[in-house]
Amino acid sequence: MSQNTPQVPDDQLTPRDVIEKFIDIKNALVKNWKALIIIPLIGFGIGYALDLYLKVPNKYEAEVVFNLGGGSQSSSFGDMAGLLGLGNAPDANIFTGENFFYFVKSRPVLERNLMKEVDLHGKKILLANFYIDSSGIKEDDWKDNPERLKFHFTERNPEKFTREARIVLNELVTRTASETDIATLDRKSSFIALSTQMENENLAGLWVTHLLETVEEMYTENQTQKTRKTLRLLQGRADSLARVLGKTEHQLARQMDYSEQIIYPEAKIATNSTERKSSFLQTLYYEAMSSVEKMRVSLVREAPLFTKIEDIKVPLDVKAESKTRAKIGVLAGIMIALVFIYFKTVFSSVPKKENI
Repeated sequence: MSQNTPQVPDDQLTPRDVIEKFIDIKNALVKNWKALIIIPLIGFGIGYALDLYLKVPNKYEAEVVFNLGGGSQSSSFGDMAGLLGLGNAPDANIFTGENFFYFVKSRPVLERNLMKEVDLHGKKILLANFYIDSSGIKEDDWKDNPERLKFHFTERNPEKFTREARIVLNELVTRTASETDIATLDRKSSFIALSTQMENENLAGLWVTHLLETVEEMYTENQTQKTRKTLRLLQGRADSLARVLGKTEHQLARQMDYSEQIIYPEAKIATNSTERKSSFLQTLYYEAMSSVEKMRVSLVREAPLFTKIEDIKVPLDVKAESKTRAKIGVLAGIMIALVFIYFKTVFSSVPKKENI
C-alpha cells in the first residue's frame, strides 16, 4: 500500500509548508513590532519636517480653450489633418499641428509677450516687470544675487537692451516656457487648451490672455505680410501725390491772382494748364486713396487664427501642494522596517558554529 503512495518532490511546497511560512512571518512581525512602528514614525517625522521646511506656495491655474480656425483657407482639410496628426508629409504651416504648439512657446513669442504693457489696477506696467515682482523668481532663482532683486526693464525694444537686461530676459523666457502648457483637450477633439500655473492670480490671468493675443498678432503679421507691404506702397504713392497736388494748387492760386491783374494771354494759358494738371493730380490722388481704403478693408476681412471656446475663470482655480513627503516617509519607513525584520530573522535563525 505504501509503495503506491505518491512522493512529493523536495522542491514543491505543500499547503502545510505555506501555512508554516505565514506563521513564521506573523511571528517575526509580532516579535519585532517595535521596529514596525518606530521606523515608519521616524520616516513620517522626516517627511513632515520636509513638508514644513520646503513649503511651496499655492499656485493659480489659468486656462483658455480655443479652436484653431486660421491657416490657409484653401487647404482647411489639410490643416485639420495636420492638426490631428494625419497625413504622410509634415505640414510646413507653423500655425497647425505640433508646429503651432512649438510656436506658442518659442522665444520670439514669449519675448514679445513679456514686453507688452498691461493695465494693472489702472496703472500701466510692463508684463516682464510684473512677472519679476509677482512670480517668485526673486525667492527661487535670484535670492543669492542681490543686484537682480532691484532690476526692472526700462526699455520695450530688445534691440536697445544692455547685456544684463538681455540675460534677464532670457531667464524670464526660459522660466515662462516651463510654466506654459498647450495641448489638445482630447484625441477626438480639435479644441486646444492654453494654461499656466503661477503664484499670483492676476499674473496667471494676464499671462494667458496676452499670450493668446500675441500669437494672433504674429499670425496676422505673417498672413498679411504681402498685403501690408502693398498697403505701404499705396499709402506712399498717395502721400507723394498729395504733396505734388498741394504744390500745384498753391501755384494755381498764385497764377489766378496774377492773371486777374494782367491782361496778357500767356498768363491765362499758364493758368489753364495748371488747372488741367491740378485736376489730373486730384483724379490720381482720389484713385490712390480709394486703393488704400480697399486694401485696409481686405486686412480687416482676414480670417481669424482661432475661436475662443472658454475664457479664463474668475476667480481662478487654486492648486495647493499636497503633503506628499510625509506619506512617502511613512511608506519608506514601512519598507525599511520589513527589510530590517527580514534580515534580522534570517541571521538569527543561522546556527552558530560550536568551538571544537
